[in-house]
Amino acid sequence: MTEEPRAYPLVMELMKRSRLQWRWIMVIVAVLLLLFLVLAAYLDGVFTDLSHWSLWRSLLDGPVLIMYILVVYPFIWRLWWRSVLSLQSLLPIDEGDSHRVEVEVPIPNRRWERVAILIGAVFWLSLWQPWGDSWRAGAMWLSAYDVVTQTMLFGLLSWLIYSSFTGNQYIRRLSRQHINPDIFDPGVLTPIARSSLGFSVAFIGGISLSLVFQTPEDLLMWSNITVWVILVCFTVLLFFLSIWGTHSAMAKAKTRHLDLARKHLAGFSHELEDRVAQGQLVGMSDLSSTISALVTYEKRVKETPTWPFSVDIVRRLAMSVLMPAAIYLIKIIGSFWARFGF
Repeated sequence: MTEEPRAYPLVMELMKRSRLQWRWIMVIVAVLLLLFLVLAAYLDGVFTDLSHWSLWRSLLDGPVLIMYILVVYPFIWRLWWRSVLSLQSLLPIDEGDSHRVEVEVPIPNRRWERVAILIGAVFWLSLWQPWGDSWRAGAMWLSAYDVVTQTMLFGLLSWLIYSSFTGNQYIRRLSRQHINPDIFDPGVLTPIARSSLGFSVAFIGGISLSLVFQTPEDLLMWSNITVWVILVCFTVLLFFLSIWGTHSAMAKAKTRHLDLARKHLAGFSHELEDRVAQGQLVGMSDLSSTISALVTYEKRVKETPTWPFSVDIVRRLAMSVLMPAAIYLIKIIGSFWARFGF
């Protein structure tokens, strides 16, 4: 396997084709989104209203979340690529040329990537139906800006979900390539857990960020709650699905070690029993030491984990899942406090 893939996911491929540094692409996209917002406000004659937070809050959630996805995706993609390399290092050695068995890194399916973007856009349009009452009276250009940015956002979000699942499936296929993990050194597989955590935290961060821009009325809308609940459930599911294949490989390796230890332990125990029955006490100390070593080895194998993550990683996942719930409750309680004064 080469150190670099032959092709990148759609968004990263577009960034690389621009021949610009990543940070400059982010600056250009952010400036364009802001300029279009200012232009739409000017054309609608409400340019001075941009000083009000309520207007910013209702119009900036889409652009901010678009920028968030574009900023975090290269980081989580690098974490995923490191997990691929860590699994590749555990593949069996080819006996013919003493090299590790090569695996083919799949080229992203551009057709399905575009379909994923289309599905996300159609989902938002059908769920919110911006052509109805949600269209801003007397603010045609701001309404159009909002529709375009929200459509782009949900298209990117759908693509991110698709990209996460395809990356997950590849990790699972690679985990089934007869990898030989060292159950006594699970640190080699830590990049897989970090990659899974990176994807999950990225989704949770996006959910938490979107809650900041919501009004109390938006927080109580069933359509918004449905999307947030689905995304949180997807986040937790994604974490465990990403490492399930590695867990299975480690569990199988642990079973092989246990079977081997118990097989030898049973053999030496029978030999010790036969010697005692026949009164052959010569060499008993060596045999007894061997059995004690096997018992210790068996105990150590039993205590080895089969999940490639530490308690700290699980704690971070739990804290990240609680973050949007905490923000949601704080905003709901704050709105009731401001309205009723208690």
